[in-house]
Amino acid sequence: MRLFLASCGLALLAGCLFESDEPPPPGGPEPAQCATEPTYEIDTGASITHSAGIDPGYYAEYDGAGAWHFEWTCDTDLSAQGCIFSGSINAPGAVTATCYQCESNDVLTTTPNGSNTEIDFNTVTTTGIDGVDFTTAPGATIEINFQINNLDQNDLVFLPSGDNTSNPTCMPANLAPSSP
Repeated sequence: MRLFLASCGLALLAGCLFESDEPPPPGGPEPAQCATEPTYEIDTGASITHSAGIDPGYYAEYDGAGAWHFEWTCDTDLSAQGCIFSGSINAPGAVTATCYQCESNDVLTTTPNGSNTEIDFNTVTTTGIDGVDFTTAPGATIEINFQINNLDQNDLVFLPSGDNTSNPTCMPANLAPSSP
């Protein structure tokens, strides 16, 4: 199953590229103000179509059997600027992660954290795609905490859920696959 992400509008592009001292618009809590971490069900085997260098954001994919794939891209083809993607993923068990299409200056580390593994990354992404691949226990829930240009930008985190594309309300957020 493939889900399609429509092309990004100008407001979406500005969200990726520019920081502001202005307070966020009314209408919802800031990501850090969530009382509890929400859990989002991820459709097993689904992906979201996007174009490198055009559709900025994070894209989640759970392939089944514990295999997760995240990738991200900036809108550099349109804006002529890159984005800094940074964050962490906490997964149960001893996990080995690999950096997907990363360059030599991109950083990916894994650190044992109790019975979990914390995957931390910091990449500069322009017209290409960077990402991370890892495998944890089949069906296990993971926690993500993603930023773009050092800001929580949940509207640029795309999750295949319920045969649609959704965005988390808060960071950190938990992701649970629809089937192991």
